[in-house]
Amino acid sequence: MRELVQLDVKGHRLWGTYHPPASGTRRSVGVLFLNPGHVPRSGHGGLSVLAADRLAAKGFACFRVDLPGLGDSAGELPETTAELYQHVCQGGFVEVASAVRGELQRRFGLRGLLMGGLCGAATTALYLADQEPEGVPGLFMFEPEFYLSEQEASAVGEGAVTETAPGRLKRVTSKLFSYWGWMRMLTRENEYARLFKYVPFPRQKLLDLLMDWDALPAVANVPLVRAWQRVVRRGQPVLVMTAEGKLRDVFFDRIHRSALADLPHPNLSRVRLQGTNHIFTTGGAIEACVDALTRWACEHFPGHQAARAPEPGQPGLERVAG
Repeated sequence: MRELVQLDVKGHRLWGTYHPPASGTRRSVGVLFLNPGHVPRSGHGGLSVLAADRLAAKGFACFRVDLPGLGDSAGELPETTAELYQHVCQGGFVEVASAVRGELQRRFGLRGLLMGGLCGAATTALYLADQEPEGVPGLFMFEPEFYLSEQEASAVGEGAVTETAPGRLKRVTSKLFSYWGWMRMLTRENEYARLFKYVPFPRQKLLDLLMDWDALPAVANVPLVRAWQRVVRRGQPVLVMTAEGKLRDVFFDRIHRSALADLPHPNLSRVRLQGTNHIFTTGGAIEACVDALTRWACEHFPGHQAARAPEPGQPGLERVAG
């Protein structure tokens, strides 16, 4: 039976859902799912709900909490999605997420909380896992975004558009010479997928031209990449799941090659989901994601068999007067 949870932290009243662990195997760590982008705590297609139910059945205390301004929690948010994305990229939710983790850990007597989720949830959880490794002993990242927003990327030179061409020519050239436009087309991302059939060259050849696989890309979110390196270096268990061949999958490969080339990473698990999209709502990806997350969590964070309460009249039962 799920329960509603109220958290008063950092001047915010936040609402969440608690999935109590099933009887039997009990884990010393819980699991906290954060909002995927601006979506409520249920997640796209109910991904977070399904995952929390499955993990609770395996003995994990699971929580889904709406951060300020999202879902059922009141709060101020930036006016546009692009501004919210920048806020998340810069670690804007890390402080309150830390307070949520601390309160849940204290209230439910847990050793720590595995944290993560899709997209922006992965970003916030990674920053926190880097800052508080004792409190976040494990990290799961679905479709992590290691790059800046497209507006910020333009400012650093990759993905810039032509500003001198007037009117219609400007719009055409901005798309023709857009780094992000080409990347979305080559990775069949969103509405750009239909344009790929007009490209006369092999997809991988063009990707290799656009990307220096051995160097950190100019559009990289460098503070997040450095946090990633520290988490991997410590050996914290991490699960990364991406939509195979899509934009974030390709960027993760590039980050992996350039930032982790000289780092051992035995506790890094990678799953690439075939035939799906960024939010895992096609190709049966949600079920595959939940299965992989459950296996990973049980493998890296084994529990213990909960002691059975003695039956009345059996040895070990202590009767209390009154």
